[in-house]
Amino acid sequence: MNVVDYEGLDERVSALEGRVRQLEDSLAIMRLINSWGPAVDTGSSQAAADLWYEDGVLDSDLSRLEGPAAVSAMVDSEGQRALIDRGCAHVQSAPVITVEGDRATAIAYSQVFLHAQEGHDVWRVSANRWECQRTPDGWKVTRRVNRVVDGTADSRALLVGAFDPPR
Repeated sequence: MNVVDYEGLDERVSALEGRVRQLEDSLAIMRLINSWGPAVDTGSSQAAADLWYEDGVLDSDLSRLEGPAAVSAMVDSEGQRALIDRGCAHVQSAPVITVEGDRATAIAYSQVFLHAQEGHDVWRVSANRWECQRTPDGWKVTRRVNRVVDGTADSRALLVGAFDPPR
């Protein structure tokens, strides 16, 4: 006969619920980040814009975009269209995610590949810090800082955030 130990059950269930929520949040944030590439590589400007919080910022050494409308305009731009027509792939690495309540950060590399005569060339490798916020519609990007990995301190400064312990 199995005996159920009810002592501490509420605490154990509560702890389990917290762990499951952390896992679900991390998975949702990973999906959010990894949706960026397919959105921009297919010219799906609305899908790309929908990833961003209403006043979200994409701060890159190439440009600064403020809000979903600016993200959408970038995806629809001639420059992005030229990359798409050439055959581009914006690929994210597995992010190091830290969730703290309704806010989260994720540190990751990104690479942009361009189709070449024989395969693909790496056009750009960047360090990224994604900042996200839980909304009624799910997680959204509030800020993304993207710096090319070129040996300068800017990209390294972003990457060391991967060592910040969860609070």
